[in-house]
Amino acid sequence: MSANAYELLALAMRYVFAGLMLLIVVRAWRVSVVDSRRAARLRRLSPETGIIGEMLVVNGGERAKPGMRYSVTLEGSIGSGRRADIRVRHSTVRSRHAIYQMTDEGLFVRGHASARIRDGHGRVVRELVLRDGEILRVGDVALMLVLTEADSAPEEINRRVLRRRGEHRRADEDDSHEAFDDEGFDDGIFDTPEREEMDEDELFMTNPAAGFGPDDYDDPDDF
Repeated sequence: MSANAYELLALAMRYVFAGLMLLIVVRAWRVSVVDSRRAARLRRLSPETGIIGEMLVVNGGERAKPGMRYSVTLEGSIGSGRRADIRVRHSTVRSRHAIYQMTDEGLFVRGHASARIRDGHGRVVRELVLRDGEILRVGDVALMLVLTEADSAPEEINRRVLRRRGEHRRADEDDSHEAFDDEGFDDGIFDTPEREEMDEDELFMTNPAAGFGPDDYDDPDDF
């Protein structure tokens, strides 16, 4: 190869590498802009929709690929079924794998029935509290919790829950007044309504801080 051809080839390779570096920088900038816009949109929508953040797939496979994001609401379920609020489509994830609710301490997650959940260190646990940036493993999929506003999210969520409960209470009172006006002084109005029995998951959603006795936990041999 002549000296002139070698110089031309070296010059061309410099331009190729410079172009690749420019492409990498542009793509990184584009991803950063998209993520910033997404976060801003979530912050704007969160008061109306109850969205408090996202679950980011950091390790997965099949149809739950790394980088996928799932919106997280005030409370809901995690699983591979259509009814799951966070639908993780993976063969190792049950149709209803876990249930969760936001509390003062963070996102309280509890395995459904005998389904396995693991913390960020891979230890099998019955329940755990996730804070911003921490990892939850369901099946072979690792999910990172990313809160919309990590510092103020629990307090803001508690205000929304209390406000929502107040609205429900006022609606119930209005219904009771209307029933009183329509029925007059019927003694049946003042009868104490029967209390509906709640299953374990509904009791968890109502009061996640309620204690669970030893009989509520799975046999360690099941793991």
